[in-house]
Amino acid sequence: MDTTTRRRVCRHLARARRHGAEGRYAEAEGDLRAALRLARTAAVSAEAAEAASALGILLEALGRPSEAEEVLLFAVHLYERAYGPDDPRLTPPLSALGAVRQRRGDLAGAERLYARVVGIATGTVPRPARRTVAHGGPTCLRTRTGFPCMCGWRDGGAVRRGPGAHSFG
Repeated sequence: MDTTTRRRVCRHLARARRHGAEGRYAEAEGDLRAALRLARTAAVSAEAAEAASALGILLEALGRPSEAEEVLLFAVHLYERAYGPDDPRLTPPLSALGAVRQRRGDLAGAERLYARVVGIATGTVPRPARRTVAHGGPTCLRTRTGFPCMCGWRDGGAVRRGPGAHSFG
């Protein structure tokens, strides 16, 4: 991602944080969607992961679980590709995804996600059975956003970092 695009993405993220703090959630959603659109120009970027995570958490808080689930799955995928499957930055989108699943009544799915969050926080990460689709991989025709759908899951091939590669604190 070039420097100009990165600056524009960071500006949208900052504006979204400000709007969220002021309770102007529609404006925050618009800025997060704009940041995600810009950040998706790079194959895998930390900014795209941050924008997707914040948007998914906002959508979950606004009571739009189906949209939130798609965006949060995409955020988890981006974080896994950028930082590995056991990075602490995965905990917010995983927790929000657990809340979405819990709200839908999928308690077993929510429990698996919450266990993964606890595993990341304590350093005893249970290995996930599946990953989201690789960036640019096949998407479900039923999705409106172009994000990977759950029916298109396959091994994302995230690179596992060696022990001690992450610091938590």
